[in-house]
Amino acid sequence: HAESPQEHVVTAGMLFVYYMWTYVGPAILGLIFVVGVIGNSLVITVILSKQSMRTVTNFLLLNLAVADMAFLVVCIPFTAHKFITMKWIFGDTACKVVQYFVYVTAYITVYTLVAISALRYMTIVWSTQTQFIRTKRNVIVFIVSIWTATFGANIPVMLLHEVKYPSAAFSYCGLERNAVEPLFLTFFILSYALPLIAIILLYVLILFHLRQQKSMLEQTRERTNHVFRIIVAVIAVFAFTWLPHHVNSLVSVYGALPTQTWYQALRVLWYCMAYGNSCANPLIYNYGSQEFRKSFKEAIFCKYFKRPNVSGT
Repeated sequence: HAESPQEHVVTAGMLFVYYMWTYVGPAILGLIFVVGVIGNSLVITVILSKQSMRTVTNFLLLNLAVADMAFLVVCIPFTAHKFITMKWIFGDTACKVVQYFVYVTAYITVYTLVAISALRYMTIVWSTQTQFIRTKRNVIVFIVSIWTATFGANIPVMLLHEVKYPSAAFSYCGLERNAVEPLFLTFFILSYALPLIAIILLYVLILFHLRQQKSMLEQTRERTNHVFRIIVAVIAVFAFTWLPHHVNSLVSVYGALPTQTWYQALRVLWYCMAYGNSCANPLIYNYGSQEFRKSFKEAIFCKYFKRPNVSGT
């Protein structure tokens, strides 16, 4: 019995989607995990170990790195296994904890970006008036507060997730049916739309101020623009990598997801894009900041090239 062309296309498409989920997706997640753990470990190491790197802004970048590390270690291994096996075998507790950390770290990341943007605004526009606010102590208080508040506010996320068994061959970690719409919408608004609007507004005000500021020294202006570009790159990458995930979530609630194979394959890449944000920041720092680049090299190579102490005992 010969297959019709249509049957062949469907079979080929299904096979393509299968390979995307079980091979390509996990391979990308594995690369994200390795690059992210190494990169964020370097960020944490250089900021904590070098006195010159312990600036107010860098403490917030340190907080980003810690959130990214938590996401990488807690979430990616479980997700990669789910992609490969199409089953959630780790039980309800792991399901709740993993999804909890997805939400917690996403909120920590975006509101740290808001804090960095607010800090740049205060530093550039109201430098003298806000000097007493822009202290390391206040940044540490903010970091502790945002972790505490985010852990508490996302407890419902943990309670509402459970393992679902649509069939004997398939299981997944998902939300209770009645919680899908309010949680997806809340997550989009509070972890993406509103924070990005606030960030864009702050940077529009900064740009307006810089255009009006004619007396700024060239060296000061150059350094301000340099830091500005790095932070904007971090924010732009966050917005870009998370956008497809949020669009897919909202369409799944308020519309009808396409059933074509190309869309199912794209969903794998959209997952990987959102997860890939956790490894992007160290790459941006290395590319855009000579100070970070130098510190990374020192952290990697110093123990191999450091001269031994040959002084007498």
